[in-house]
Amino acid sequence: MNKNALFGCITFTALSTFSGITQAQERFKDFTFVGAGVAAEESVFSVDGAKPGAALYLFHHSQYGFVDGGLGNVAITPWFGISGNIRLSEVSSDFRDIPNGINDRDSNGELGVTFGTLGARLTFLHDVTDKHNGYEIQLHLGRILETPLDDVFITPYFEIDYRDKKFSDYLYSVSSSESSASGLAQFQAQETWVYKGGLIGLYDYSDNLLGISKLELEHHDSDSPLVTNNLGWKFSIGAAYKF
Repeated sequence: MNKNALFGCITFTALSTFSGITQAQERFKDFTFVGAGVAAEESVFSVDGAKPGAALYLFHHSQYGFVDGGLGNVAITPWFGISGNIRLSEVSSDFRDIPNGINDRDSNGELGVTFGTLGARLTFLHDVTDKHNGYEIQLHLGRILETPLDDVFITPYFEIDYRDKKFSDYLYSVSSSESSASGLAQFQAQETWVYKGGLIGLYDYSDNLLGISKLELEHHDSDSPLVTNNLGWKFSIGAAYKF
């Protein structure tokens, strides 16, 4: 079975399994928070190891849709919505250390649709800012779980992303001029799969204050010489004001 067929099977099974509502999930309906924290991270594209950084926490969930980081969705029905995404550059000297001679890949805006719920969703996003004119399909699964500690919750999540040839070429390819300037081998990217996972901890401290810790992991299934680390990671801790 090829990856595309397997992705379809996983999508159908996962959306059916994760679409149920738990008591903890009910608690975080009609819920919004904005906050920030301190972080340490090492991208799959970084060449100089882990670095300190910052984290921004942005979340909203209601009957009208959701905001989860850079992804926003306006619900048309409980299972379908119009989505938009702000994708910050993954290969850029502004955000992380990359090899000398490699051109920055600009941030871009995307529009698309989402099927499913906040915790079990399939999202299609297409570049609308003329950066690469490609698309990505995301299967995202997550669930809020209660813990033995009062007001402490954890959210494990997992995501599989499919990036088409245009998007992959823009992000992962190394041109002949970049190869000459950087010393990296020339590379022509094809379609790419990205695997993400992590764990979010929430401490419901008061009516308006929420403590947050977050561990994010990702692997890019690409032979591009720009992918210098097999596993990228980021750990952050901070606080948010909730509405």
